[in-house]
Amino acid sequence: MTAAVIVAAGAGTRMGGVAKALLRCGDATFLAAIAGTARAVGLHDAVVVVAAPYGDEVAAHAEGLGLRVAWNPDPARGMSSSIAIGFSALADGDAAWLWPVDHPYVTTDTLAALLAAHAHHDVARPVYAGRGGHPPLIARRVWGRFDGAIARDVIAACDVIDVAVTDAGVVRDVDTLSDREAS
Repeated sequence: MTAAVIVAAGAGTRMGGVAKALLRCGDATFLAAIAGTARAVGLHDAVVVVAAPYGDEVAAHAEGLGLRVAWNPDPARGMSSSIAIGFSALADGDAAWLWPVDHPYVTTDTLAALLAAHAHHDVARPVYAGRGGHPPLIARRVWGRFDGAIARDVIAACDVIDVAVTDAGVVRDVDTLSDREAS
Protein backbone atom coordinates (compact mmCIF):
# COMPACT_ATOMS: atom_id res chain seq x y z
CA MET A 1 0.00 0.00 0.00
CA THR A 2 1.27 3.43 -0.92
CA ALA A 3 0.83 6.61 1.09
CA ALA A 4 1.85 10.26 0.80
CA VAL A 5 3.05 13.03 3.06
CA ILE A 6 2.03 16.28 1.42
CA VAL A 7 3.81 19.24 2.98
CA ALA A 8 1.58 22.34 2.87
CA ALA A 9 2.58 24.17 6.04
CA GLY A 10 4.35 27.17 4.50
CA ALA A 11 3.23 30.76 4.75
CA GLY A 12 3.81 31.41 1.05
CA THR A 13 5.86 34.52 1.82
CA ARG A 14 7.85 34.36 -1.44
CA MET A 15 4.48 34.32 -3.23
CA GLY A 16 3.29 37.43 -1.46
CA GLY A 17 1.49 35.52 1.30
CA VAL A 18 -0.76 32.86 -0.22
CA ALA A 19 -1.62 29.27 0.55
CA LYS A 20 0.12 27.37 -2.26
CA ALA A 21 -2.13 24.37 -1.70
CA LEU A 22 -5.08 26.50 -2.87
CA LEU A 23 -3.44 27.90 -6.00
CA ARG A 24 -4.83 26.67 -9.32
CA CYS A 25 -3.21 24.02 -11.48
CA GLY A 26 -5.47 23.80 -14.51
CA ASP A 27 -8.98 23.04 -13.27
CA ALA A 28 -7.87 21.98 -9.79
CA THR A 29 -6.01 23.37 -6.82
CA PHE A 30 -2.41 22.31 -6.34
CA LEU A 31 -3.55 20.00 -3.53
CA ALA A 32 -6.38 18.48 -5.56
CA ALA A 33 -4.06 17.92 -8.52
CA ILE A 34 -1.55 16.09 -6.31
CA ALA A 35 -4.25 13.96 -4.69
CA GLY A 36 -5.78 13.08 -8.06
CA THR A 37 -2.44 12.12 -9.58
CA ALA A 38 -1.51 9.93 -6.60
CA ARG A 39 -4.93 8.28 -6.45
CA ALA A 40 -4.69 7.40 -10.13
CA VAL A 41 -1.80 5.05 -9.30
CA GLY A 42 -3.22 3.55 -6.12
CA LEU A 43 -2.72 5.99 -3.24
CA HIS A 44 -4.00 4.34 -0.07
CA ASP A 45 -3.46 7.03 2.58
CA ALA A 46 -2.33 10.65 2.59
CA VAL A 47 -1.52 13.15 5.31
CA VAL A 48 -1.42 16.85 4.51
CA VAL A 49 0.74 18.79 6.97
CA VAL A 50 -0.62 22.29 7.61
CA ALA A 51 0.21 25.26 9.82
CA ALA A 52 -0.77 28.86 10.44
CA PRO A 53 -1.52 31.21 8.83
CA TYR A 54 -3.44 29.17 6.22
CA GLY A 55 -3.87 25.94 8.15
CA ASP A 56 -7.62 26.17 8.65
CA GLU A 57 -8.31 26.86 4.97
CA VAL A 58 -5.93 24.20 3.70
CA ALA A 59 -7.15 21.65 6.28
CA ALA A 60 -10.78 22.19 5.24
CA HIS A 61 -9.84 21.75 1.59
CA ALA A 62 -7.77 18.63 2.33
CA GLU A 63 -10.57 17.07 4.34
CA GLY A 64 -13.00 17.90 1.53
CA LEU A 65 -10.71 15.90 -0.76
CA GLY A 66 -10.78 12.95 1.65
CA LEU A 67 -7.23 13.52 2.87
CA ARG A 68 -6.12 13.40 6.50
CA VAL A 69 -4.57 16.46 8.15
CA ALA A 70 -1.74 16.84 10.64
CA TRP A 71 -0.89 20.19 12.23
CA ASN A 72 2.60 21.56 12.66
CA PRO A 73 2.34 23.77 15.76
CA ASP A 74 5.71 25.41 15.11
CA PRO A 75 6.47 25.66 11.38
CA ALA A 76 9.29 28.10 12.11
CA ARG A 77 11.34 24.99 12.92
CA GLY A 78 11.46 24.40 9.16
CA MET A 79 10.19 21.95 6.61
CA SER A 80 11.95 19.06 8.35
CA SER A 81 9.55 19.43 11.27
CA SER A 82 6.57 19.16 8.93
CA ILE A 83 8.06 16.11 7.24
CA ALA A 84 8.59 14.34 10.58
CA ILE A 85 5.03 15.18 11.67
CA GLY A 86 3.66 13.85 8.38
CA PHE A 87 5.51 10.55 8.51
CA SER A 88 4.59 10.00 12.16
CA ALA A 89 0.91 10.56 11.28
CA LEU A 90 0.80 7.86 8.60
CA ALA A 91 -1.15 4.89 9.85
CA ASP A 92 0.07 2.30 7.40
CA GLY A 93 1.65 1.74 4.05
CA ASP A 94 4.76 0.13 2.64
CA ALA A 95 6.11 3.35 1.15
CA ALA A 96 5.12 7.00 0.92
CA TRP A 97 5.75 9.83 -1.48
CA LEU A 98 7.25 12.89 0.18
CA TRP A 99 5.48 15.60 -1.77
CA PRO A 100 5.86 19.36 -1.30
CA VAL A 101 2.59 20.99 -2.30
CA ASP A 102 4.41 23.34 -4.69
CA HIS A 103 5.08 20.43 -7.11
CA PRO A 104 1.61 19.83 -8.60
CA TYR A 105 2.73 19.06 -12.16
CA VAL A 106 4.08 15.53 -11.60
CA THR A 107 2.50 12.89 -13.86
CA THR A 108 1.05 9.47 -13.16
CA ASP A 109 3.73 7.94 -15.41
CA THR A 110 6.38 9.24 -13.04
CA LEU A 111 4.64 7.84 -9.98
CA ALA A 112 4.21 4.48 -11.72
CA ALA A 113 7.92 4.44 -12.61
CA LEU A 114 8.85 5.14 -8.99
CA LEU A 115 6.59 2.35 -7.77
CA ALA A 116 8.08 -0.08 -10.29
CA ALA A 117 11.68 0.80 -9.39
CA HIS A 118 11.30 1.03 -5.61
CA ALA A 119 11.44 -2.73 -4.86
CA HIS A 120 13.93 -3.28 -2.01
CA HIS A 121 15.46 0.23 -2.10
CA ASP A 122 14.94 2.74 0.71
CA VAL A 123 14.13 5.57 -1.70
CA ALA A 124 13.16 5.88 -5.35
CA ARG A 125 13.93 9.42 -6.51
CA PRO A 126 12.71 10.89 -9.81
CA VAL A 127 15.46 12.47 -11.91
CA TYR A 128 14.78 14.76 -14.85
CA ALA A 129 17.64 15.94 -17.08
CA GLY A 130 20.17 14.90 -14.44
CA ARG A 131 18.40 16.80 -11.65
CA GLY A 132 16.76 15.08 -8.68
CA GLY A 133 13.16 16.02 -8.07
CA HIS A 134 9.96 15.37 -6.16
CA PRO A 135 8.24 13.36 -4.91
CA PRO A 136 10.67 10.69 -3.77
CA LEU A 137 9.03 7.39 -2.78
CA ILE A 138 10.32 6.42 0.68
CA ALA A 139 10.11 2.98 2.29
CA ARG A 140 8.33 2.68 5.63
CA ARG A 141 11.55 1.50 7.33
CA VAL A 142 12.98 5.00 6.74
CA TRP A 143 10.06 7.11 8.01
CA GLY A 144 11.24 7.30 11.63
CA ARG A 145 14.63 8.65 10.57
CA PHE A 146 13.06 12.01 9.64
CA ASP A 147 12.31 12.93 13.26
CA GLY A 148 14.64 15.82 14.06
CA ALA A 149 16.66 15.42 10.87
CA ILE A 150 17.05 17.27 7.59
CA ALA A 151 15.27 15.34 4.84
CA ARG A 152 18.14 15.76 2.38
CA ASP A 153 20.56 14.23 4.91
CA VAL A 154 18.24 11.31 5.67
CA ILE A 155 17.81 10.52 1.99
CA ALA A 156 21.54 10.86 1.30
CA ALA A 157 22.23 8.17 3.91
CA CYS A 158 19.75 5.75 2.30
CA ASP A 159 19.89 3.18 -0.46
CA VAL A 160 18.54 5.43 -3.22
CA ILE A 161 17.65 4.42 -6.74
CA ASP A 162 17.49 7.32 -9.17
CA VAL A 163 14.69 6.86 -11.69
CA ALA A 164 15.17 8.79 -14.94
CA VAL A 165 11.88 10.30 -16.06
CA THR A 166 10.79 12.55 -18.93
CA ASP A 167 8.53 14.54 -16.60
CA ALA A 168 9.74 18.11 -16.04
CA GLY A 169 7.07 18.40 -13.34
CA VAL A 170 9.39 16.67 -10.86
CA VAL A 171 11.70 19.71 -10.86
CA ARG A 172 9.07 22.38 -11.50
CA ASP A 173 8.20 23.95 -8.19
CA VAL A 174 6.22 27.10 -7.64
CA ASP A 175 8.00 29.20 -5.02
CA THR A 176 7.74 32.76 -6.35
CA LEU A 177 5.40 34.94 -8.38
CA SER A 178 7.60 34.46 -11.46
CA ASP A 179 7.32 30.66 -11.01
CA ARG A 180 3.55 31.08 -10.81
CA GLU A 181 3.49 33.13 -14.02
CA ALA A 182 5.39 30.33 -15.78
CA SER A 183 2.60 27.96 -14.76
